[in-house]
Amino acid sequence: MTISDAQLMLVPGGTSAMAITRTYSAVHKLWEFFEREEATGQKRSKWIVVAPRPIEECFPPMIEASTAALENHLTRLPAEVDVIVETSGSTSGQPRLVGLSYAALVASARATHEALGGPGRWIVALPVHHIAGLLTLVRCCVAEASPVIAELDGGFDADALIRACRSMFEGGGVRTDLRSYLALVPKQLQDALDFGGELVEYLARLDAILVGGAALPVALRERAETAGLRVVTSYGMTETAGGVVYDGVPLAGVRVETAENGCALIHSPTLLVDYLDGETGADFVSVDGLRFLPTADQIISEGGKVQVQGRADEVIISGGLNISPLPVANALVSTTVSSEASVTEAVVLPAADSLWGQIAVAVVTVAQPVVDLPATARHWRELVGSELGKEFAPRAFIVLETLPRTDLGKPDKHALEKMVQELLELPAELRPANLWVKENKERA
Repeated sequence: MTISDAQLMLVPGGTSAMAITRTYSAVHKLWEFFEREEATGQKRSKWIVVAPRPIEECFPPMIEASTAALENHLTRLPAEVDVIVETSGSTSGQPRLVGLSYAALVASARATHEALGGPGRWIVALPVHHIAGLLTLVRCCVAEASPVIAELDGGFDADALIRACRSMFEGGGVRTDLRSYLALVPKQLQDALDFGGELVEYLARLDAILVGGAALPVALRERAETAGLRVVTSYGMTETAGGVVYDGVPLAGVRVETAENGCALIHSPTLLVDYLDGETGADFVSVDGLRFLPTADQIISEGGKVQVQGRADEVIISGGLNISPLPVANALVSTTVSSEASVTEAVVLPAADSLWGQIAVAVVTVAQPVVDLPATARHWRELVGSELGKEFAPRAFIVLETLPRTDLGKPDKHALEKMVQELLELPAELRPANLWVKENKERA
């Protein structure tokens, strides 16, 4: 088969009720095909490939041109592909088109329900043109349940989430045999806890809240659990059809090995078929006769648990010292939680430096306004130093009210890197008050 043999079906992404309803209809049609083939072996007559896309590409005046543009972007389309999902590009900077089979999506949904305690109904609070949001729809198909829509297309909306929870628990025709689930990114969880009240009471009634897309700070998890929420962390990516490791434990059928470079190799029934754009496809490797996907995620694997330490391609090399940003960011949040100048969120990034090659810069948000940034920054450095070693403490801090984000709610690292470099290139007398730089050239 060739690309021309496929019937591409673009469906709208985002979190609006219209988009989710249309995309769920397409996903459910694929589920019907899959279920019939699984039960009877009967193949479908048409090769329909569903492609969730940003909603603006799917309006009637644009749909034809958007479909043609997607077709032109494809360089390969294996017959096993049923769904095309674009990566966010938040790590590599370049989004890629990932081809997934519906069997992989179903395997992911079934493994998720097994890990969480049984099939359930999901509140959809993530954009459905990204894998995390799309999977909430697939899980509903597998559980034979309709999704509960939280319309968050305008950003986080506590009232909309409350209405969704109310529909989950108090709406007509509620199935009592199904569990109740929600998937969020860490910032949404933080916003929900900040809002408190009725929303948190509802969230505490859910059987599980799956949190992924970015590392979950320990302090935020502890705060959620103190409020009575059952939080489960998820590690995965579009290429693995979402999370394959929950709370450090690989899902059923998943193997995570450590490559020689310290990065994760993943084998799973949920792996992508291939990348569908660019000159090269996925660079699979064989281990014990099984297909593994190499990643750039550095891991520690002990006692059957996997802990992600950060990405190898994000390591900051400062004067010959390798600094992994994630442990530094986590330390900034966890060690300052009880101080007056507590950091609520941190992203650690590299910046070019004439002496050190690169330095680590922490972009942070804080619980209370910082009155004396130089003194506070030195205090933050001491806390990180006591946790990781003084040489790992950031040499510059930028305080923001909010972090720029992608449409999935992840910190927009590319926008932040550009901002960091521009600010540090300013002469000292022109630097803004929310920037502090350690000027002396000693290592610590």
